[in-house]
Amino acid sequence: MLRRTRLDISGRWRSFSSCASSDSLLAYGARILRCPDPHEKVSLTSECQTRWLSENLPIYSESQWGAHIPPPLPARGPKPELLPPKKMPGMKQLQNQASIPVIMLHALAHIELGAIDNYWDTIVRFDPIKHQLPREFYDDFLKVAGDEARHFAMVDDRLRELGSHYGALPATRALLEHAANTAADLAARIAKSAKVVEQIVFEERDHVRCGIKWFQHLANVQRREDHVTYFQELVLQFFPDGLPGPFDVEARLAANMGTEWYQALESKVAHSYPSQPGVHLKKDKVYHHSQHSASVAAFAASKKKVILAGSVWPERTSSAAGVRSADIISVLQERGFQVLCVSPSRLNGHTTRLEEEQGLVVFDRFIAEEMYGWQAKKYAPEALRVLDLQDVHFIRRAREFAVKKQGVNFEDTLDGAQLNIDPVEKLAIRELASIHRSDLTLYVSEFERDLLVSRFQIPDVRLHRCDFFYPEIETSKLRPFQDRKDIAFIGSFKHAPNVDAVEWTKKTILPLFRRIGGDAEIHIYGSYGETKRFTKLEDPAQGFFMKGFAPDTHEMLSQYRLSIAPLRFGAGIKGKIADSWFVGTPCVSTSIGAEGMMSDSVPWGGAIANDPQDFATEMQRLYSDKPKWSAAQDAGGNTCLTSYNRSSNADSLMERVERLMQEKHALRQENWMGRILWSEKFRATEYMSKYIRGKSEGVGKIEK
Repeated sequence: MLRRTRLDISGRWRSFSSCASSDSLLAYGARILRCPDPHEKVSLTSECQTRWLSENLPIYSESQWGAHIPPPLPARGPKPELLPPKKMPGMKQLQNQASIPVIMLHALAHIELGAIDNYWDTIVRFDPIKHQLPREFYDDFLKVAGDEARHFAMVDDRLRELGSHYGALPATRALLEHAANTAADLAARIAKSAKVVEQIVFEERDHVRCGIKWFQHLANVQRREDHVTYFQELVLQFFPDGLPGPFDVEARLAANMGTEWYQALESKVAHSYPSQPGVHLKKDKVYHHSQHSASVAAFAASKKKVILAGSVWPERTSSAAGVRSADIISVLQERGFQVLCVSPSRLNGHTTRLEEEQGLVVFDRFIAEEMYGWQAKKYAPEALRVLDLQDVHFIRRAREFAVKKQGVNFEDTLDGAQLNIDPVEKLAIRELASIHRSDLTLYVSEFERDLLVSRFQIPDVRLHRCDFFYPEIETSKLRPFQDRKDIAFIGSFKHAPNVDAVEWTKKTILPLFRRIGGDAEIHIYGSYGETKRFTKLEDPAQGFFMKGFAPDTHEMLSQYRLSIAPLRFGAGIKGKIADSWFVGTPCVSTSIGAEGMMSDSVPWGGAIANDPQDFATEMQRLYSDKPKWSAAQDAGGNTCLTSYNRSSNADSLMERVERLMQEKHALRQENWMGRILWSEKFRATEYMSKYIRGKSEGVGKIEK
C-alpha cells in the first residue's frame, strides 16, 4: 500500500492512504477514473506502472470484471471550479488572482490531468478481446499515462515553488473531453518554467505516435482501410465543431501524424484574432481529405474562409464605414464563412499566413488592396478578390480641393462628368488601379457607379451595389413628434467633410436659423472632437453644443426631432442620414449629402437645400410642422426598408459573391487591364508594401 503526501487547498501538507491495491490493469484504470483527487490519480498511476513492470500484473481479472467499467466522465473534486469555455475568465481577469506564470502553469496542469484520465479511459474502455489488443498496446498506453502523471507532478511542484497549487484558479470543463496539446504554445510565456514544459513537449510526441499506431491497429480490426477518413469521421461524430487550431505541424510530423489527418478538421470559429505579430502572408502546404467521407466533405464546405483586410480595424463605433464593414462580417458569418481580420493597426497571426483554402478576400477600401492584394494573389491565387470602396475617395478629395482650395461653389461639383480630377490625379490612378486588379468591386452610390462606368471605363460586370444593412424598423417603438426636441449632427472629426460641415453650420447656417425664429438647440456629436479647435466651437449662448462621442448612435438620434447633414463635399452614401431615418428622425441635407440616397419611388425623408438660407428655413419648417415632419419620418423609414434592407441586400451580395467564386477564371481571362497591372512592370504597390514592412521591421533587404 502506497502512502504519499500532497498540498491541500489551503497550502498545508497532509497525508492520506490510497485504497487497497487492485488486482489488474483495468481495475486500476477504472479506480483512477473514479478517483476525484488529482494527486491520488498520480500516486495510483505510479503504483500501477511499478506493479505492471515488476509483478506481471494481468490486464484484467475474470473475478472482478464489473470493476473494469469506466465512469461516463472522469471524477473531479470541488477544486478547481470547472466552467464552460464561454464562461472562462480572460487573462486580464485571471491576473487579478495570480501571475502570468502561475496562470499558464495552472492551465498546463489541467491539461496534464485531463491527459491522465484520457489515456486511462483508452486503456479501460476498449474490450481487449473484441479489439484484439495485445499486451504491447497496454505497455504503450500505460507508459504514456505514467508520463502524463509525472508531467502533472512536475508542474504541480513548480506551482508550489511559486506559492500556488492546482485548484487555485478556475479551469475549463472542455478538457474532460479534449486533451489539448498546448504546451509548446505556452513555453515562451512561462519563462522560468520553460525547461519543465520543454521536457513535456518532447515526450508528448511519443504519445501521439503511440496513439496513431494503435488507432491504425483498431481500424484494421474493424476493416477500415482508409485510416485517415475513419479518424476524421470519428472526430466529427464526437466533436461536430471540429478540432481547435492552430496546429503544431512540425511536432505532429515528428510524431508520424501528417497534416492530412487533422487539417481538414480545424474548427469553424466565428472570429480569429491571434496576438502574434506578423511579417507577411505565408503559404502552407494543404492536404485534402479523402473524397470517400461525406461527413468530412460537408464539414470542410461549412467552414469557408474569408480574409477581411483593412488599413484600420473594423469598429462599429468609429464611423459609418466601420458599421458597414462590421455588417458585412456579420452577413458572411451568417452564411457559414469564417472571417479572419487583418490590419496593420492591430497585427495578428493571420497577417503571417494566407492559406490556400481561403475562398474569399475582402479589401476594406483601396488602400487595403494596395497593402494586401499582391499577397492574396501570390499566396491564395484561387481566392476571389473583392474590393469594398465604401466611397470613391478621389471624388471626395476632388470636391474638397475645389471647395476649400479653389473657392468653387459646392453645387458646381455635383456634375461628375465635369468634376476636375486633375488635382487628385495620383489618388485617382491608385484607386482605379485597385478596382481593375480586383475581381469584384462593391460600391454604394449609383452616382459613383455611373461615373466609374461612363467616365473611367470600369466594366459594369465587375461592379456590385452593396448598401447598408438595416433590420426592419419597429415603427410602434419610434418616439413621436412631441417626445423629441432639438437638432443633432453626428460625424467623426477625423473626416474632413464633417469638420467643414460643423464649421459651416456654426458660422453661416446657425445665425440664419436664429434670425427666422429657430430656437432649437443644435447638438454636435462625433469621435475625435476633443481638440481645442473643435471644443472652442461650442457656444451655449447661441444654443450650439459640442457633445463629443456618442456610444449608441441610434439611441442618441432617436431623442432628436431633426438631424442635419450640411455637407459641402464628400462621396458615397451617408450613415448619419440612414441612421437618422432608421430611428424615425427626418434629416435636412445638402445635395452632396443626399447624393446616392434619393429614390424615384420614395420621397426624401426630410428636406434637401444647398443655399444656407434655404437650409435654415427647411430646418425651421420641419422642426415646427408636425404633419410635414410625420410625412418625412415615413419617407425615411420607407427608404430604409426598400434600399437598406438587411435581408435583401445580404441575399444580393452573397448571390453575386458565390456566383463569381465559380466564374472567376473566365472573368480574369477577360480582365486585360487587371492583367496588365499585375504584370511585373506595374507592381509598384507590392514593392512599396514590402519596403514599408521591411523598414518597420529593421530588415536590411526587401523580399524579391
